[in-house]
Amino acid sequence: MYRFFLTSYNAFSANGEDLFHKYNCSSCHAIDRRVVGPSFKEISKRYGQSERAVETVAKLIIKPKPENWPGMAYMPPYDIPYDEAKALARYVLIESIKNLSSQNKTEDSIEDILDDDAQFH
Repeated sequence: MYRFFLTSYNAFSANGEDLFHKYNCSSCHAIDRRVVGPSFKEISKRYGQSERAVETVAKLIIKPKPENWPGMAYMPPYDIPYDEAKALARYVLIESIKNLSSQNKTEDSIEDILDDDAQFH
């Protein structure tokens, strides 16, 4: 039972955003724009956001296929535990996109700030 607890704890302790920083993914990727590699929005659009997509991208993090993104820099393989790769893939495909969407909704645009009826002309 103690062993099960440790396994469960490790599986749930992996935070995709923390892993993004730990493995320095930002040197090649950004959420909403291409850097050296594709943006997370592009990756999410290509693979989707299902659990199967998370598993596929996790495997590609561990063993990338450069032919999937022709014209992009080669992504080196990452020798990381599969649970970490899945947490990272979940962040890439789902969590980072949700965070970006919620940021965009909370940021006021100039049109939201300016009230045409209250403007002096």
